[in-house]
Amino acid sequence: MPPTRVHRVDDRVVVPIAAMGGIVAALGPSEPTGSAWADAVLVSLAVGIVVWAGATARWWTLVLLAMVATAISGSLILAGVGVLAAVAAVWIGTQRLDLAMARAVVVAVSLNVAIRSEIGGFLGLSMLLTVGASIIVVLSGVRRRSGRVRRGALIVVGSISAFVVVAIVGGAAAALSASGDLRDADRWAREGISMLGDGEYVDAADRFDQAASALSSSNSELARPWAKPAGWLPVVAQHRSAVVELSDSAASASADLAAALRVVDPEQLRLVGGRFDLDAIRLIEQPFVVVQESIGELRDAIDRIGSPWLVAGVADRLHDFDTELTDNEGRIESAVDVVRLAPQLLGADETRRYFIAFTTPAEARGMGGFMGNWAVLTATDGRLRLAEFGRTRELNFGGTPPRFVTAPADWLDQWGRFGFTDGPDESTSSTPWSNVTMSPVFPSTAQVIEELLPQSGGPEVDGVIAMTPQVLRGLLSMTGPISVDGADVRLDESNVLQFLLIDQYEIDDNSSRIDLLEVVSRATVQLVLDGGLPNPTVVARELGPAVATGDLVAWSVDPDEQTLFESVGLASSLPALDGGDGIAAVFNNAGGNKIDAYLGRDLTYTAVVDERTGAVSATMELVLTNTADVPGLPDSVVDNSTGDRRGTNRTLLSLYSALPMKAVTVDGRTISMRTSEEAGWRVNSAFLGIPPGGSITVRAEYVGELDLPLGYTLAVRPQPLVLPERHAIDVASANGDILIERSGVAERPEVIVADEASPPD
Repeated sequence: MPPTRVHRVDDRVVVPIAAMGGIVAALGPSEPTGSAWADAVLVSLAVGIVVWAGATARWWTLVLLAMVATAISGSLILAGVGVLAAVAAVWIGTQRLDLAMARAVVVAVSLNVAIRSEIGGFLGLSMLLTVGASIIVVLSGVRRRSGRVRRGALIVVGSISAFVVVAIVGGAAAALSASGDLRDADRWAREGISMLGDGEYVDAADRFDQAASALSSSNSELARPWAKPAGWLPVVAQHRSAVVELSDSAASASADLAAALRVVDPEQLRLVGGRFDLDAIRLIEQPFVVVQESIGELRDAIDRIGSPWLVAGVADRLHDFDTELTDNEGRIESAVDVVRLAPQLLGADETRRYFIAFTTPAEARGMGGFMGNWAVLTATDGRLRLAEFGRTRELNFGGTPPRFVTAPADWLDQWGRFGFTDGPDESTSSTPWSNVTMSPVFPSTAQVIEELLPQSGGPEVDGVIAMTPQVLRGLLSMTGPISVDGADVRLDESNVLQFLLIDQYEIDDNSSRIDLLEVVSRATVQLVLDGGLPNPTVVARELGPAVATGDLVAWSVDPDEQTLFESVGLASSLPALDGGDGIAAVFNNAGGNKIDAYLGRDLTYTAVVDERTGAVSATMELVLTNTADVPGLPDSVVDNSTGDRRGTNRTLLSLYSALPMKAVTVDGRTISMRTSEEAGWRVNSAFLGIPPGGSITVRAEYVGELDLPLGYTLAVRPQPLVLPERHAIDVASANGDILIERSGVAERPEVIVADEASPPD
C-alpha cells in the first residue's frame, strides 16, 4: 500500500476560513450544552477544527459531509446550498490538486448547512450524522498532514479525552450524590400535586415543603466544583442543566406552594347554619393565585429545559410531569375563579335568586327527567334561604296569558311544538313547564326557564340549577338521614334512589305520592340549609360524580359565572363536535307515566372513516328494552295517555348525530323521522312504542364528510336515566386500522379521541 501523500498547507489562508466558518456556525441554532456562551465556544472551535483539517481531507470525505448536510436539511434553500457544496467537492476530486482553500470552504459551508438542519430521531439524529461525517473528514485530513501536526493532534485528542473523563467522573459523582434527593423530591412533588387536585391542602403543603427541601439539597450537590466541568460536555451538559434548573425552579415554586396552601383552610369555607363566611372566602383568593403562579413557573421551567439533546427517558419523564401540572393547572385556575366569583354568586353585593328544578328520570326528559317540583333559593351576603317551593302545575297555570318564549332559536325549532310556541300567536300552551326539560342542551333550557318564570308568577332569577335524585343521595350522604311523613321509611344515601325512582310510585294515592316527592326534596334541601355541609373538598368528592353524569347542572345569566360553570363541568350540554363525529340517543316520555325507570338501552355504533378525505359511512343500532313487570306495577307506572296497551313505553326518540341520516328502520321496517338541528348537531326524531316485556331495534345509517381538523373524534352523550346506557363502538379507518374500540356502560358525556380511545371492557 503506497504511503499517504503529505500535503503542504498555508495556514495563513486556511485558519481565517476556519475561524469564519466557526463564527458563522456559532450564530446558528445548535445548543449542545444549553449554555449560550459555552455553546458558542464549543461550536465555533469544533467547526473551526473540522474546517482546518478538511483543507487536506480526501475529496470523497468532503462529498460525504456535503451529502449528509443536504440529506438532513430542512428547507429547499439549505438543500440547494448543500448540493452546491457536494458538486464543488466532486470538482475538487476531478482536478487532482491540493486546492486547500477550496476544500476548507466546502467543509465550512457543509457544516453550517448541517448545523441549521434537523431531522427526527433519537437524541438528535442530525447531530449524530454530522459528527460522524466530521470525524471521517478530520481523520482523513490529519492523516495527510506532517508528522509534527499529527503528533500535535494526538496531544489535543488526549487532552480532550482526559478532560472528558474528569468531567464525566465529577458529574457522575455529583449526580449520584444528588440522586436520592431528586427521587424523593419527585415522589413528594407528585404526591403533593395529587393531593392538591383532591383538595387536601394541608397534606399537599407538607409534601411541597419536603420536595423543596430535597430539591435545595440536590441543587447544592450539583453545584459542587467537581460537577462544573460536566457543563462543557454536549448531551451531558444538557441533562445536568435540566436537573439544576428544574431543581432550582422547583425548589422555589414548591416552597411558595407550601406557604400559600397553609393559608387555605377548607374548614373555613363550609356552609354552616345556612351561611358561607364571605370574608374567609375573600382571604384565600390571593393564596390560590400564588398556587396558580407557582404551577405556571414549574411549567415554564420544564419548557425552558426541553431539548432534543435529552435522552428519551428523561424527556418522557419531564413530559409526564408537565402533563400532571397541566391537568392540575386547569383545576387551580377553576378554583381561583370559584373563589373570585363566589362572593357575588352568594349575594355579597345584592340578593341573588336561583331557580332549582327537581327532576325524576322515572319519567324521561332529554335533560334527564320530568320536573316534578321546583324551588327558588336566595343568597344574601352568604346566607342561603329557600324562598319558594312548589309543584310544576303551579307554574303551568301561573301568571297571565299570553306567555312567550323568544329564544334560543334552535331550541324552539326542535321543542317549541311541545307547549312553547303552539299557542295563539306562537305563545305558549297552558302546560309548557311539563316539557321544559325536553332538550339535552341545558344552557338553552335554562334560558327558557329564566324568560318564562316571571310570566308564570315567579320572580326574575340570576341562574338555574337542576338536579336528579342522584344529587339528593349525595346530599344525604353528607347530612345524614331524613324521615318522611306518610311513608314507613327513613331515607338515607342507601335507599333514597330506590324510594324516589321506584317505591314511591307504588303508593296508590296519586296526591299523596306527589306530596311525598315534594317532602323529600324540600326536607333534604332544608336539612342542608339548617345544618350545613362539610368542607368543599368533601362536597366535591360526593357530588362530583353527579356533575360528571349530568345529574347536577347549573347556568347563570352572568357570562363570567357561566364560563366558570362550563370549566367545572356544571354547564351540561351536548359535547362540542368541532368538526368531528358524534352520536347520542335522547328519550322523552310521551305516555305521561313513570315507566322509564325500566327502559334499557344498548347502542352500537360502527363506522368506517377515510382520514384523508373525511368521508364517513356509519351505522347506529339501538336496542330498546321495556323491562317493566306490568302485573306487579301500579297504574301510575304502566298506564298511559296515548291509548297504547297497558305497560307500553311510548317515547319520543331523538337521534343526534354529526352526519346526515341516509335511512332508518325499526325492526326492519322503514320509518320517517323529523329532521332539525340543535347545538350544531343534526337531529332526527320520531315517536316509538316499546311493548311491555319486549324490545325494538332501531337501525340508522349515516353517510357524509367531516372536516377532522384534529383527526377522528367521536362525541357521545349518554342520557342520565335509571338503567345505565351501554355502548359498543367500533370505528376503523378505510385501510382497516382500528381507530376506536370500546364497549361497556357509558357514564358521562365525552369526546373520544382515536389515539386515546380506551380498550374494550
